Amino acid sequence: MALSLAHKDDIPKDAVIISTEQALAYQWGVISKWENRWEVWSLRFGPGILGAMAGAAGVYINSHYRHKLKLGNYGKVSTYLPIVVIPTMFSMMAHKFFVQRSIILDDFTGCPLCLQIRAGAVQGALGVCYPTILAPFAASMFATRHFTYRLPSITEEPLEVFKLWRKLARPIFPVLGAALAGQAVIAMYITYKEQMQNWKLHMKLKHLEQLAEQQLEEEKMLEAANNL
Repeated sequence: MALSLAHKDDIPKDAVIISTEQALAYQWGVISKWENRWEVWSLRFGPGILGAMAGAAGVYINSHYRHKLKLGNYGKVSTYLPIVVIPTMFSMMAHKFFVQRSIILDDFTGCPLCLQIRAGAVQGALGVCYPTILAPFAASMFATRHFTYRLPSITEEPLEVFKLWRKLARPIFPVLGAALAGQAVIAMYITYKEQMQNWKLHMKLKHLEQLAEQQLEEEKMLEAANNL
């Protein structure tokens, strides 16, 4: 069965009306069971790919600040959880809810490019900006607690804190810029593929539905002819 949105006055009498969540669950079932996975790879694996990229960026950023502040094994779990695990999960969930949902339900009011830009912005914010902001704070907290690096007081010497942050962050600025641009572009590309593959999937479902209706009509005509 192919799903489609329609105005109340345009709904056919024999149409099956379902809720938004039911339509979403049905379409996800079709996608997950689609025989040729290559035809729906972006819809099935896109969020996972974006989550993995966010996690990789988080690992790199967190490792950099931990190394610079000589943390060793101090606070390893406590820093990796918010800077690696949470961005990975959030980027996957955000893409599913804010991007894929609109693609599958076809309820996005903007242009296709607007949705791609949204996907790139969300991925850049969660995959790079979030760990970039959080990592130095987390590493500094444990460095102060375990006396691994002398840090100026943020209340008494805010300028010195800023200078130290700039000194620590400067070596990875080019990498962060490339990661931000790369993740945004890849997210936009995956969203484009999701749009195209979802449209092709919808067309194939409509074609299969038409073939089934034609076969049913032929069977009815054959049965009527046999009854004469």
